[in-house]
Amino acid sequence: MNGMTNLIKLFSILQLTKEQPLTGYLTAGIKQHETCTLAEHHYTATLLGWLIVGKIKQAGGKINERTVIFMLMIHDLSELFGGDIAGPLNRKYPDLREYKDKIGERAIELLTSYLDESAATEWKTLWQQMIKADTDEAIVVKICDQMDHQFFLEHHNYKTKYNPNHTDYRPIFIEKHIHALTSRIKDEKTRATVNSFLKEFNTNFLNEGFQSASLLMD
Repeated sequence: MNGMTNLIKLFSILQLTKEQPLTGYLTAGIKQHETCTLAEHHYTATLLGWLIVGKIKQAGGKINERTVIFMLMIHDLSELFGGDIAGPLNRKYPDLREYKDKIGERAIELLTSYLDESAATEWKTLWQQMIKADTDEAIVVKICDQMDHQFFLEHHNYKTKYNPNHTDYRPIFIEKHIHALTSRIKDEKTRATVNSFLKEFNTNFLNEGFQSASLLMD
């Protein structure tokens, strides 16, 4: 079949990313009409990754920029047809991940079937690298993915709007599921740069809520 025809078919399917909500936010109290879409999350996570990679390179760290950006652009496409499983449920019942992963594998198989062999191979290779999370690029991608969720919660003033009278789970979550990942980064300068970013967020932005207006007035 014509390669351009397949490319158009693929991008027609990918328009669904603009409609697919990140349903995992619902258990955090975010209402469905307030959740972001898969496309929106991919955009800001990818932009964050590109900027973090720039800081890493400035510090003399070794990291493959293209790999990070490509991974972030595709990292949640496995959820395109089945949605997300809420994090608390995923951790409470680890066996659910097996079913989620199987749906994800089929989604990636479908999407890459519209690509030529070289592009499909690259996509699948990077996908497996993300799953294994044994490279600095894959770990940085995971951190950017999770941190974009944290920025989203800040944007919605999560602490004061949704969770004012309950123990705040986010500092523990960030430490256990985001900051702890940095210990697996092999390149010292990459690790130091990512740690600096996380420290700045935790110290000056966590639970400070929506700040765009005030930041623009500085």
